[in-house]
Amino acid sequence: MQDQATALDELDLQLVNALQIAPRAAWAQVGAVLGIDPVTAARRWARLERSGLAWISGYPPISPTQANAFVEIECEPGRGLTVARELATDPQAMTVDVTAGGRDVLVTVNTPSPEVLSGYLLDRMTRVEHLRQVRSHLVVRAYTEASRWRLRALDHDQVARMRREADEAGDRAPGPLSDADWTIAVALAADGRTSVGALAEAAATSTSTVRRRLARLIANQQLRLRCELARKLSGWPVYAWFFARVSPAHLEETARALARIPEVRAVTSTAGPYNLIIAVWLRSLIDVQELETHMARRLPHLDIVDRSIVVRPVKLVGRLLDEHGYATGTVSLDTRRCP
Repeated sequence: MQDQATALDELDLQLVNALQIAPRAAWAQVGAVLGIDPVTAARRWARLERSGLAWISGYPPISPTQANAFVEIECEPGRGLTVARELATDPQAMTVDVTAGGRDVLVTVNTPSPEVLSGYLLDRMTRVEHLRQVRSHLVVRAYTEASRWRLRALDHDQVARMRREADEAGDRAPGPLSDADWTIAVALAADGRTSVGALAEAAATSTSTVRRRLARLIANQQLRLRCELARKLSGWPVYAWFFARVSPAHLEETARALARIPEVRAVTSTAGPYNLIIAVWLRSLIDVQELETHMARRLPHLDIVDRSIVVRPVKLVGRLLDEHGYATGTVSLDTRRCP
């Protein structure tokens, strides 16, 4: 795909920012907030999506039994990209990055149960060639994740208007997921703006049922949609991971403080040699050291043990990426069965 790094203007960035806040907002609402015609908003989004510059995807549905992990992989020399591309075809491998640092490949694994997770880690990984070492870190809690990250291209009033479109209160008591819930979620993972009619057809049910189920899944945060922009176009082209330890007594306050730092995309506590793993987007490579220094001064209980820079993102929440970080295709995120 041709490099299109200069293809976005300020209105494009505002459009992405609006859809980050409310991914399924009506074009009339988006157009009103941006001060453009709804047809213009829809046409601009179609161009961005068609070019792989921006897209809306979703996570597999969140259930009470969900089990996730970070997997660090050391590969035989020169085999990191080969391994990453193979794992990127797995539904359970939500995000796959080739990195420089203490690991060659970092995989974020998402599964609906401990049984599926153990099958992926113990069975699937044994069939991958060119591995030298694999280390797994089970996720305990996500304090913030990338669907909450924003471009900050809108002003305060515009953000407030889009939030009114997005805000829905649920009972926050996630229940069991039906096959129809999974069908809806998997379809939205491929295209977060799939129409209600298309979702109803895929789930073999009525549009009213889809609307009710979708509203419940989103309100209860069992289904999360996210609008993504190719990182090199975002203004934060450097993607880094920090691996840290914090004493248990200070874990909660440290994780919450990290989640408030604008550059931070995700903060996750894990069971393993690191108990916090942090993902950040930065404007330059030197900012990696500067942010680490800032965090060390501000958070005295945080001990950053290791860090890695992403040199090639291969997959991002089910979306396959090319060498520029532009979307080229999707992998079904039906994570219920191991490959």
